[in-house]
Amino acid sequence: MTHSDDFSIRPAVHLDTEDIARIYSAAILERNATMLLDPVSAKEMSHKLDTLAPRESIRVITDATDRVCGWGIVKMYSERPGYRLTCETSLFIDSQFRGKGLGEKMQLALHATARELGFHHIIVRIWAANEISIALHKTCGFSLVGIQKEIGHVDQKWIDVAVMQCLLN
Repeated sequence: MTHSDDFSIRPAVHLDTEDIARIYSAAILERNATMLLDPVSAKEMSHKLDTLAPRESIRVITDATDRVCGWGIVKMYSERPGYRLTCETSLFIDSQFRGKGLGEKMQLALHATARELGFHHIIVRIWAANEISIALHKTCGFSLVGIQKEIGHVDQKWIDVAVMQCLLN
């Protein structure tokens, strides 16, 4: 059985953008984790990597052969100066690697990255119906702030979003 210790996390590089786009596009099409509607390209993800703000970071989780199995991002919550110590994280794991502890490993690595970047507060926004992701984030120290009712609209359906937060010590 594969264990999360068999995987490592590192900063993303341009060679990773094809895998990042593949994983992200699959999540987009699953319709349970992001409000994007159309798959993304490696070129778009490469541009995202190039245009990260100084206090933003994309990380990948890889297996022993350096194959990308998932990715995550720490990004500014808002450009407004009063929110400068608050970030948002997102993570996406390739479907064939789910259930192996990689989501928790990635989120905890994103916590460490957020601390290194000087953040105090992490926000996540999760589709309220995505109970697995909500449970994962609770395991990683997040608490539920509330549910935003009908904030998203995807495929002619209203989507409720759970807002969760974690204060970094």
